[in-house]
Amino acid sequence: MSNTINGLDFIKMVKFGARFLASDLDKVNSLNVFPVPDGDTGTNMQMTIEGGISEVENLNEPAIGVLAKKLARGMVMCARGNSGVILSQFFRGISTGLADKSEATLKDFAEALIAGTKRSYSVVNNPTEGTMLTVMREAGENAIKDIKNDMSFSDYLSIYLNYAKISLDNTPNLLPALKKAGVIDSGGYGLTLIIEGMLKSALGEDISAYITDDELKFNENSKLVHGYKLIFKLQLQNSKINVGNFDENRILDILNSNGNDSIVNKNKTIIEGSTTTFDIGILLTELRKFGEFVDINIVNLDVNNDNEHTDVAINKVERKKYATIAVANGVGLVNAFKEMGTDEVVSGGQTMNTSTQDFINAFDRVNADNIIVFPNNGNILLAANQAKDIYTKSNVYVMPTKTIAQGYSAQSMINYDSDDINEILSEIQNAIDNVSTLEVTYSIRDCVINDINISKGDYICLYNNELIASDKNRISAIKKAFRQIPDFDSKQVLTVLKGRDVPLQECDELKDIAIAFNSYMEVYLVEGMQDIYSYIIGIE
Repeated sequence: MSNTINGLDFIKMVKFGARFLASDLDKVNSLNVFPVPDGDTGTNMQMTIEGGISEVENLNEPAIGVLAKKLARGMVMCARGNSGVILSQFFRGISTGLADKSEATLKDFAEALIAGTKRSYSVVNNPTEGTMLTVMREAGENAIKDIKNDMSFSDYLSIYLNYAKISLDNTPNLLPALKKAGVIDSGGYGLTLIIEGMLKSALGEDISAYITDDELKFNENSKLVHGYKLIFKLQLQNSKINVGNFDENRILDILNSNGNDSIVNKNKTIIEGSTTTFDIGILLTELRKFGEFVDINIVNLDVNNDNEHTDVAINKVERKKYATIAVANGVGLVNAFKEMGTDEVVSGGQTMNTSTQDFINAFDRVNADNIIVFPNNGNILLAANQAKDIYTKSNVYVMPTKTIAQGYSAQSMINYDSDDINEILSEIQNAIDNVSTLEVTYSIRDCVINDINISKGDYICLYNNELIASDKNRISAIKKAFRQIPDFDSKQVLTVLKGRDVPLQECDELKDIAIAFNSYMEVYLVEGMQDIYSYIIGIE
């Protein structure tokens, strides 16, 4: 490679970076602080960078400024999870540094990487050192000092990568949670893989050497990452429903409960629709309660992810003053939010983070002057805020709900009577602040956290994202957790969101235990049907 690069050179480097990230995706995902089965950092980063690449895949544009901007926009729209948003903003900052350039010198490129770091820091309210932010900052600041006149791009990327790895190895010393868990930062590791892939491209290596059989085709070792695209025509049948009075929004609710980007249109007695989902079987079963399919198409998006859209028209709702959007995963949770008045429930949560584009599509669908968003997951907040910053058709307010329990309580407290958005938001924030969350799941590895010895398969309890109890028996683990919760005996309300794997009789046992600790406590059970977390418990 010469001492300048054009747009095609740059995109080739980024493609190689994406492939190298994919080659060690499982390790990136496994670097969880807590041993919970929801590691998705690597997947979020991969889906983000691949989304950007799809925007420039077929462009024969040599200007680096033009391609860098298109790449960044694609990444921003496809960004998922905090790691994906930070990565997208890194490349957005790079594109700003390369703006209006046909080619970039090494100095241009090094300065663009610095600009990318600054951009990434700017979108995080309270940047934490010991994360991928630190890795990109320290690598960029140190590497640019070592630039020499005769240096090649591969020389520079080699130096940058070396500094990045040194910074990555030091992340546990900057972030106590990493040190306790005995891991390095997962996002930082993903970033070093991307940089290493870019270096290999600059050295002229063959990208095909890093494409595994799993990436060439979907086989017995593959994992479903993007889900399925379901496109169908459903003939409504009087033997199952009253066709004349049928409201197609019933089908839209079903699609939204298990999918993203759902579209429905009623044409006389035929329902045309589409969605992106991981739960094809559930959807097909539910839809057949209204009629029979006359046309159906299911596409595995990991095999064919060309982002083709159907011709189904979006059902436009009448413009309203206020609307709420919540993120949830599990038909029970979706229905619970809907019953409380949520206008749109976007499918997402642990292991399936909602993208910037998913939020923007939902903003369009609710069609309101003021849109209140409950991300309900700390790893989705950045994507929601990024969508808010992009969207110009409405006033969007992202509430900082980091758990389903917080969002559920906040939605239940919404009151529009004052017709004052500031007062409404203040009441919502008070509701959020009043909720603590106990999450019950299982451990995917042996470890010691907070002096608690945990074996793989043990049930673990996280209280406000702090691991406080573990036991081989789920109810015993919860009982230990109740003992650890400050002022549990003075709390008033326990909202128990029941997971898919929990038998109903166990919930009765949990209720008895809670009341034994606090006889004045009211316990409400909600059939959440969520995966991964056996219980999500709101404590107020």
